[in-house]
Amino acid sequence: MDRIILIGFMGVGKSTLGKKIARRLNVPFIDSDNEIEKIHQKTIGEIFGEIGEIGFREIEMNFIDSLEKEKGFVLATGGGMPCFGNAMEKLCTLGQTFYLKRSPKELMHRLINAKQKRPLIDGLSEEELLIFIENKLEERQEFYKQALFTLDRNEQNVDQFDKIIHLRQFPQKS
Repeated sequence: MDRIILIGFMGVGKSTLGKKIARRLNVPFIDSDNEIEKIHQKTIGEIFGEIGEIGFREIEMNFIDSLEKEKGFVLATGGGMPCFGNAMEKLCTLGQTFYLKRSPKELMHRLINAKQKRPLIDGLSEEELLIFIENKLEERQEFYKQALFTLDRNEQNVDQFDKIIHLRQFPQKS
């Protein structure tokens, strides 16, 4: 069974789409941030506060390594996970990677209206948030673009995903 890995900026919808895909494929859904919080019994914010970003990224790398023995799953990564060390390379080796791409303005609106507040952006005005997103996306683009597939907004649905997976597993004969 394939391993499906969803990457992209925070708030893009990796967990929402990932859960739907996992149900369709009848495989486990894994949210890397949630799993790391369970393992360490702390929030991501608390982990960052205690050991800093470099320490947190090491935890993420260990988490990626721990998935090598798992068979089929859908993984939603944290937005920054693919952008440190050789994490993107590891993710591409681990399974089929999909970059969920959205515009900075759409991401801003999704994050402002999100049920879950994100410590990294808490307290930013709309203008500051948009600038933050634009800058981070520019930094992360080189990593995100290494994904096997890039799905734009209108392609981020289970039916479109099914078409891609179907074509990859069952190539058309000429």
